[in-house]
Amino acid sequence: MFIKLPRPDTVLVQNPPAIPALALCVLVCWWHGAKLVIDWHNFGYTIMSLTMGRRHPLVLFARRYEWFFGRQATSHLCVSKAMQLFLQAEWGITATVFYDTPPPWFHKADLHEQHELCTRIAADLNAPMHDNDPAYHVRSPYSQHHFDTVQDKSRHAEAKGLLRTDFNVFTHAVEGKPQLKPLRPALLVSSTSWTMDEDFGILLQAALQYEQMAASSNGSLPGLMIAVTGKGPQKAMYEEKMQQLRLHHVAFRTLWLEASDYPLLLGSADLGVCLHTSSSGLDLPMKVVDMFGCGLPVCAASYDCIDELVKEGQTGLLFDSYQQLADQWVALFQGFPGNPSKQLLHMQHQVQQRKDNWSASWEKLIHIFA
Repeated sequence: MFIKLPRPDTVLVQNPPAIPALALCVLVCWWHGAKLVIDWHNFGYTIMSLTMGRRHPLVLFARRYEWFFGRQATSHLCVSKAMQLFLQAEWGITATVFYDTPPPWFHKADLHEQHELCTRIAADLNAPMHDNDPAYHVRSPYSQHHFDTVQDKSRHAEAKGLLRTDFNVFTHAVEGKPQLKPLRPALLVSSTSWTMDEDFGILLQAALQYEQMAASSNGSLPGLMIAVTGKGPQKAMYEEKMQQLRLHHVAFRTLWLEASDYPLLLGSADLGVCLHTSSSGLDLPMKVVDMFGCGLPVCAASYDCIDELVKEGQTGLLFDSYQQLADQWVALFQGFPGNPSKQLLHMQHQVQQRKDNWSASWEKLIHIFA
């Protein structure tokens, strides 16, 4: 960066990671006589504190490091008003709020895209996690449509657990035209890096509560398929817990998708779930931005500044406990899919009316780099 890098006018660095990126960029800008712009997405020291604790000497050093080198920049961007206020009040840094926006290829999937995706990843969606998985049971409210639509000669084999992994649970073609199945489960999506700033225990407990309410609903509540995407250190631990629950009305699927399939899955889902609570309490989850870009309303964990992104009752719902999350699922999916709730339809409409335009937002900030 000191010798081979063409002499820049401006260096833009995203924080975190802070160590050693901030110090290195400060030195590079000093060497080249360039401006330094920091794009604050969170704070490295608060992420360290998740495992070390707030008072650990390394965390205290990292905070001081971030404060010192952060103040050397020429200009600053940040992702929330709450972060803007913190930077000004605590570190004397004046930052401009630049909300994240989804890329243009994140959009609501049409029926052709939904059918093609669900057919292509059917093997992943049909793979049972345990011996009581909804995919195994002929009379399960999750899979009744599955067994009612296959040929008689294959029904017995499937009932024994020899599942047709190529079967599309959500869509089918009628006279060559893709349609949503009238007795499909509701598809929920949660994306994660399986780290400590997301408590997936809440999702599992909510699924257990929903299971109990669905079992006594006389068929008014649909089965749920909860697709969890991503990789990370706690994935295996939570997969084991999902298997131990042995739920009959809720199916968990942990997926790793091609980059091009992720927005299609979001655009095909009925509801997003976000468990991000922020190590600093000041950043906003990009996964929710992506969901909104695909026309998907969310149930999101509540914390101090999340209402800058999720508008309660309009683009999503906020929850503080697993019981509240389970109750939200019941309210939203009562009568689904034939008679979906007015609240779910309203939120889907509101999200799809959002006009997020990265280029227009960027034009307002280009003066920072002049």
